[in-house]
Amino acid sequence: MPAPPVLDGGETADTISRIEELVRYWRDSYDWRRQEKRLNAFPQFRSSTGLHYLRIPGTGRDPLPLLLTNGWPSSFVEYLNVLGPLSANFTVVVPTLPGFGFSDRYATDDVSQELVADLFDQLMVSELGHRHYVAHGDDIGGGIVNRLGQHHADSVLAIQTANPLSPPAALTDAERDFVAAEQEWDATEGAYAHVQETRPQILAYGLNDSPLGLAAWILEKFLTWSDPATRDQLSADDLLTTVMIYWVTETISTSMRRYALPYKPLLPGESVPVPTSVLLPHEPKLPVPPESWLRRAYPNLTRRVVLGEGGHFLALESPSRFVAEIEAAFRPYFPSPDKP
Repeated sequence: MPAPPVLDGGETADTISRIEELVRYWRDSYDWRRQEKRLNAFPQFRSSTGLHYLRIPGTGRDPLPLLLTNGWPSSFVEYLNVLGPLSANFTVVVPTLPGFGFSDRYATDDVSQELVADLFDQLMVSELGHRHYVAHGDDIGGGIVNRLGQHHADSVLAIQTANPLSPPAALTDAERDFVAAEQEWDATEGAYAHVQETRPQILAYGLNDSPLGLAAWILEKFLTWSDPATRDQLSADDLLTTVMIYWVTETISTSMRRYALPYKPLLPGESVPVPTSVLLPHEPKLPVPPESWLRRAYPNLTRRVVLGEGGHFLALESPSRFVAEIEAAFRPYFPSPDKP
């Protein structure tokens, strides 16, 4: 058995205990075949560019096309519980990021946020025939959605991001305090990102070889980035099915490589022009950006929602709140009931 957690080093006894409990369930009771049937109940496809995606047709009279995209270490499983409710007003498309799960790996390419945004827009417009659509993204997916709003305003009506871009510089005292708090979070909570940025392949050798190591690396994020108030809504089956997708596809390496790619910040004079809703989860220790900060990156900011409950994985932690926030963000773009 490993040594007890270093309590002042970021690990907590509760987190370690919960990981061990989930691993025991995985070993003794988890039913992968049952979960396969659940996944296969959703319509799944592959694009001409090698993207795996779900597409759930809307049941309403004229459903609005909606792209949903997750981040790391998540998967499309994050959204399974909200697809039914969302389909009342939306045709929902959930692409899997390149290098994740059942999408092509793109292991040697520079798959920048801009390139992934291009691939997603091509999927929505050229392959699925949606001339206009809206998009929501969490974590890395929020970064992709930002680039959709920045570079594809001809097809993207509006976006909602849970991972907002930063403007070129901090100007006010509140903005400088926010930057300092972000740097503090990075120093105390960001070890995983530094390793994945600088040694993704070395780390992948260990994670691909050890199911326990892979599970611990992934589950710790779900158990520390979620809101303590809604954490018990994370089901063991949802968490372990996400772990299984990384395990059976051996894509932990290519998913982590995203952290080693160059990041292109907003330059002076650049911004995201499309109408934007920013949804800020109630995530432990993560600072909340001031509205002035957001308005310089998003001059057409329509909403800034700071959640009092529900963390990084909102669709899993509070599905009803997630659906409500999606509908509130994109209600102005629903087709008019008077439209012939």
